[in-house]
Amino acid sequence: MRPARAILFGVLGAAAISIVCGVVRMAGLPINIEMILGTLLGLAPGATAFAVGLLMHLGIGALFGLLYGALFERVLNHGGAPIGALTSIPHAALLGLFVGFTPSFHPAIPSQIPDPGPYFSHLHVGGVVVFFLAHALYGAIVGAGYGHVVAERQWAPAGRV
Repeated sequence: MRPARAILFGVLGAAAISIVCGVVRMAGLPINIEMILGTLLGLAPGATAFAVGLLMHLGIGALFGLLYGALFERVLNHGGAPIGALTSIPHAALLGLFVGFTPSFHPAIPSQIPDPGPYFSHLHVGGVVVFFLAHALYGAIVGAGYGHVVAERQWAPAGRV
């Protein structure tokens, strides 16, 4: 396994999710993963909570990058963007369920920030679509950056991988 690559591309994938969410927020769909994470620590909604949430999101992205790398090497025996995007489906499905439970433990939901609902469904179809597409982008970035795994390099003819 190549943990440094997994971490690097996990952080880059999480950054891509944050960029997508920022663009979508500017377009009027208030999906704000960073604010949800930052206020989870008891911070008041605002710039500090957003910055802390962004750092948390990037750190979580790094951890999931390691998980993806381990799955590529030890379970799937494949890497690359398509495998990463496919790996993101169960990742997003489980994470989206967890997001649905946030009002039961989050100190600022719904009193200070709106309840996102499972898969950000309280933002209707747009929230769900953005949630899954952003995570597919994450998986594709991690998969592409991580690259081929040991098993694939052993299968390929010399000079092809």
